[in-house]
Amino acid sequence: MSWKATGQPTVRQQRDKWVVRVDGIDTTTGKHRPRQLGTFASQRSALAAARGVRANDATTERGTVGWLVRRYVAGRTDITEKAREQYAWAIPHIEAGLGAIPLSRLDRDDVAEWVEKLAAGGRLSRRSVQICRNVLRAALSEAVDEGLIARSPAARVGLPRTVAKPVNVKDAVAWSEDEVDLFLEATSTHRWAIAFRLGVLYGLRRSEVLALRWDDVDLDKQTLRIDESLVAVSGGAAWGDAKNERSRRIIPLDDATLRCLARRRADQAAERLAAGPAWEGGNLIVTTRQGGIVLPRSYDRALERIVKNTGLPRLTSHGLRHTAATHMVSNAGDVGELRAIADILGHSPEMLLNTYSHALPRSQSAVVARLERN
Repeated sequence: MSWKATGQPTVRQQRDKWVVRVDGIDTTTGKHRPRQLGTFASQRSALAAARGVRANDATTERGTVGWLVRRYVAGRTDITEKAREQYAWAIPHIEAGLGAIPLSRLDRDDVAEWVEKLAAGGRLSRRSVQICRNVLRAALSEAVDEGLIARSPAARVGLPRTVAKPVNVKDAVAWSEDEVDLFLEATSTHRWAIAFRLGVLYGLRRSEVLALRWDDVDLDKQTLRIDESLVAVSGGAAWGDAKNERSRRIIPLDDATLRCLARRRADQAAERLAAGPAWEGGNLIVTTRQGGIVLPRSYDRALERIVKNTGLPRLTSHGLRHTAATHMVSNAGDVGELRAIADILGHSPEMLLNTYSHALPRSQSAVVARLERN
């Protein structure tokens, strides 16, 4: 039997001894085979042995699944920083289950069994399992293109029906119209009032709001252009283009929102004077008091404080977008308006209907009411 470690050594107490174990795989069969590396009289000696194993751990063997996935992720220079983080996060999950298997021996059953274990483990959400599978699938597809393998064993492996990890208790799905009015009143004098307004009324994503520049505002046409994003990454934030082609859009603005923009411009001019040489420059609409970018986590903290102080049901920045979309869809009068709503949100009409179908019954009731009047 040929055996290879797929995880890091762990130290566990077993009665009056300390045991060092490591997860591994039989590279001939692909079966999971943990191995005990030693038994020690003290925890200190066991930890020292575990560190020694880590120090001597060899690099990923060429031609294995782990080698392929690491090479694939390292070579992706055409993705955003956020996507790169997701890909890198998936690597150890892939390596732990499949990493040591040679590409020539990997088959569909190996991949399907691995996906099922991820789903049944209770640690990963359905979305996380999907990310892991997608990264593996993309790496194997590239291997097919290069002629390393004849076909991808992951091509037809779907997601499990159920995932063991409990679903987190979600915040309020969407605010009512009265709650939206209360939120707008509470934020009307806030430095970032325009950001909150664009989120809860127009459904702009947090990443879109924080990337807005004054050049994006056309006062003559009363429109706003969305074509950049500022997304959260482990180091803080990273710039990127809009999420996709539909996300790059121009939307009309109502008079109240234009007035809110004017107040923000006046406030920012005062902040620039107060900051003096410390002003960081730039042309952003939503900034710190020194003109710098607002980190996504700072925006979320400000929103959380406002919601808590106002006594509103807890809602995230994505909840603002969901609230806006829900109210727009529920008040839509016809298919044309639904298409216009999709354009404002940066969605396809199909995705809009699939995501916000819960808001349609109200629209259907309005249709029936009009029929009764005929």
